[in-house]
Amino acid sequence: MGDIDISCDRDRIDLAYCYDFVANSYWSRGRTRGEFDRSVDMSIPVGAYCDGRQVGFARVVTDFIAIAYVADVFVDPDYRRRGIAARMLSALHSHPDIARVKRWMLATHDMQPLYRQHGYHDLDDVIMMRLDDAASDCDPLR
Repeated sequence: MGDIDISCDRDRIDLAYCYDFVANSYWSRGRTRGEFDRSVDMSIPVGAYCDGRQVGFARVVTDFIAIAYVADVFVDPDYRRRGIAARMLSALHSHPDIARVKRWMLATHDMQPLYRQHGYHDLDDVIMMRLDDAASDCDPLR
């Protein structure tokens, strides 16, 4: 397998591939393709690519100031255990458009260990939150 490229370029996102994965996930069964496409349009997406093929996806829903919600994180089963999800999270956490966001949240039934490694803490058995204290050191938006 080749090198993995992580990119927040929304033009690279293979929406059909991502929808096929997300539509069959436990967290979004019943979501239509139109709903998925709109959710990506209203988010900051990140993709993982290997040899020109998309192998992972995640997105963050945000107001760009106070809160960010991480959603639809997945890695193709053939590419798991290579740190791809962690690299996608890092790309979102360091995205310059949301550098001022202090509170990051997500919901997961099965990936708490991954998110704990990135500073998330359990609020209950599904919801997790990460506080980014360095966000207040960034220049405010004007």
